[in-house]
Amino acid sequence: MSNGNHSERELLDMNEYSFYYYMPDSYVEKNKLGYFIKNRSIETYSYVVPTEYGDENFQEFIDFTHSFFADGKEYYIVKVYHNDYFLKNSKILRDKRLIQYHLDTSVMSWEKSCDDKLTPETYLDIDLLSAKKLNRWISVFFDSFNYPPHLKKYITSMVKKQHENGIEFFIGTVSGKDVSCFCCYEDENYLGIYGVGTRQKHRRKGYAKTMMSNYIEEKNQTNPQLKFCLQAQKNSGAELLYKSIGFDSPYVQKRFDWDPSTSNLLF
Repeated sequence: MSNGNHSERELLDMNEYSFYYYMPDSYVEKNKLGYFIKNRSIETYSYVVPTEYGDENFQEFIDFTHSFFADGKEYYIVKVYHNDYFLKNSKILRDKRLIQYHLDTSVMSWEKSCDDKLTPETYLDIDLLSAKKLNRWISVFFDSFNYPPHLKKYITSMVKKQHENGIEFFIGTVSGKDVSCFCCYEDENYLGIYGVGTRQKHRRKGYAKTMMSNYIEEKNQTNPQLKFCLQAQKNSGAELLYKSIGFDSPYVQKRFDWDPSTSNLLF
């Protein structure tokens, strides 16, 4: 893939799509209209994002999406980039009974010019985990995000499959204790950072900020041209943290939901 043939937005979307490509029990597709992921185990992992072509041909994009999800019989999320989407495409959205969900996501990126904002510290170490040690990551992740216990089996299988396909999993340690986690998918354009979390009893100590600063600084020593990307909820503590170490937010995604179990109640 060449940077010259793709917009920055598409490159950021491609990294996320490639990361979630390795989910068990899922079906993924990319075409000129957008990125499509259908998960049969966890419905909230079923989502679509239009390409710029899909933006301009939104009716075609949403028709394909609806068909992709069994002609509207399955739950899905549409993530779009423009504040005026509801006004611009209100009839299309109403016809498909897509309801705006007020959760905006900042799509963020980081480049070498921002390295003066990093705050590396030597007290926190980062361990790259082997396949035999992935349970350490899963333990920190579940404690960080309060995932329900019944999803642990699926998340474990997902982590193992992603690891087998080149995604790297890391633990931040302080005095030998596992305090935080993240994972990465690197393509030829961006290194995407996902699953950044801190154990509940270790929060508000700056561990996530230090962990990210340490990791980015180390990667930049070997490849100063490397770009990083991630996503964070708009106006959240996580977004403020990432901005403080130099991440910029060139794009904001807005979310629309299709939920066939409630659609008959909407009209």
